[in-house]
Amino acid sequence: MIEKSELDLGLRKQPKQARARKTWEKILNATALLLDEKGFDGINTNLIAEKAEVNISAIYKYFPNKYAIVSTLAIRLNDKQTDLTLEYIRGLESSISWQDMLSGMVDTMIEGTRNEVGLIALQSAMLATPGLKEIYRNSNKEVAKVFLEAFERCGVLLPQNKKTLIGNCVGEIVPAMLDYSVSKGKRFDPKVIEELKRMQIGYISTYIDDKD
Repeated sequence: MIEKSELDLGLRKQPKQARARKTWEKILNATALLLDEKGFDGINTNLIAEKAEVNISAIYKYFPNKYAIVSTLAIRLNDKQTDLTLEYIRGLESSISWQDMLSGMVDTMIEGTRNEVGLIALQSAMLATPGLKEIYRNSNKEVAKVFLEAFERCGVLLPQNKKTLIGNCVGEIVPAMLDYSVSKGKRFDPKVIEELKRMQIGYISTYIDDKD
């Protein structure tokens, strides 16, 4: 059972000096490697300190527990996926179809993070741990915003009274399917990704006239 204190995800402080930032990065990189090697349940702060080759006090200077370290990695992953997708849609050709746009958004998220260290364990931890799941939910809201911006750039008009709801539904579906696509040790199972694209296109098609 997870104790309430273990779910403290707040950082104790942010590194400011170059040396401190180097230590910070060593801690995060070591945690990502251990997630790949041992999974979320198999790591603790002592193992992280050993892997990072830092004193345990260096970890507690910045992080109260392993959950806070993993949450920092999760936020980084989510931010990277969001930034990659925003960059993609802002470079879209005006002639692209909305179907190809949706497919391209998914491919961009995948190709940009396929080789992230600790990816599989990190995504699983986000769904299984209450505190981390909140980060996952906030990320879904960001996906929804990106999705709606993409449709506006493609000139696709969704029902005004349902726009937010549609965006939020897509924001929940995409990360959930991406999580499923990395289950059982796979990194973005192509068959699952294909179904994700079909689901998105089929769902949005119900709101768009044939002429659009």
